[in-house]
Amino acid sequence: MQHPAPLSHEDDAWLAAGLARAGAALDSTAPILRHLVLQEERAVFGDTVIAHVRGMIDDVARQLAVAQAQAGGAGEGIEPDIDEVAGFASLLSANGAFLAAVHGQALEWQLACRLEQDHGVDMVVAPLVEAAIAAQDGDRSAAAMATLVAQARFCQAQRRMQLPLDELPQDLLRIALVTLHARAQDDAEAQSRAIIAERSLRLRFDAERGRLALLRRLVDTLPDLALALDPLHAGPALFLTALARAMGAPREDAALLTAPSHLARLALVLRAAGLDGDAVRGHVAVFHPEALVPAAVGALSPQDAAERLAHARLGG
Repeated sequence: MQHPAPLSHEDDAWLAAGLARAGAALDSTAPILRHLVLQEERAVFGDTVIAHVRGMIDDVARQLAVAQAQAGGAGEGIEPDIDEVAGFASLLSANGAFLAAVHGQALEWQLACRLEQDHGVDMVVAPLVEAAIAAQDGDRSAAAMATLVAQARFCQAQRRMQLPLDELPQDLLRIALVTLHARAQDDAEAQSRAIIAERSLRLRFDAERGRLALLRRLVDTLPDLALALDPLHAGPALFLTALARAMGAPREDAALLTAPSHLARLALVLRAAGLDGDAVRGHVAVFHPEALVPAAVGALSPQDAAERLAHARLGG
């Protein structure tokens, strides 16, 4: 096998400039996203991702308003108060962690649509999921079946721009419940309803049944993480789960890596995870077919790639 040449000055400059762009993009993502989502004028949300973010936040806000109303004695099928929904949505949009996580889910949906349209990758039954279902390993097969069902629910919810409360990871549910109490403020009756609503919502919640937990469990059963780092083989959901694992970072950070401004960062994360230069360039090309990743990236050891990411404070 012919080994790639060491990094030239030009290659090194390409990586440095790419990491600088990724850092600048990360620094600007949260304030720009918060500004867009909090705008009153809906006409500015022409972008599909922002529309999905706003839709999911509104849906969570609606569910909180319904839970609060039912805690006060309202029956099933109650239409929540519009002002209550708007109040919850405003509080959720102002929470950076919640906003980033919802943005990550919207980016994942966009990625799923792109992979299906451009490469024919089924967003529910990707080849790796199909292979895992047929595996002799009972744990892997069961995890894959549960993941398939959860992924089908996710896709259905995304088409409707919804985010069910019982699909939230535990940290986001905690934020939603804090928001429930924050909205009550000093109103004793509202505080009482918030306590009842929280109890009801917690009874319905099972962290182990959530889609993200199931995806992590399936990744844990794989013999090699590299299997899930191939976006065309793993599909969007498993790919982002494995990418977050490789980065040691939140999943929403992994979703950002498919953006053009993070091209160099994606290449280094994949190399740091142990993929060879050909695999790195091939996987990057799925998202950026016109991009020219230097062949010399493969000359970096995984440790060198991780150190470059750490030096740039971009995870890996």
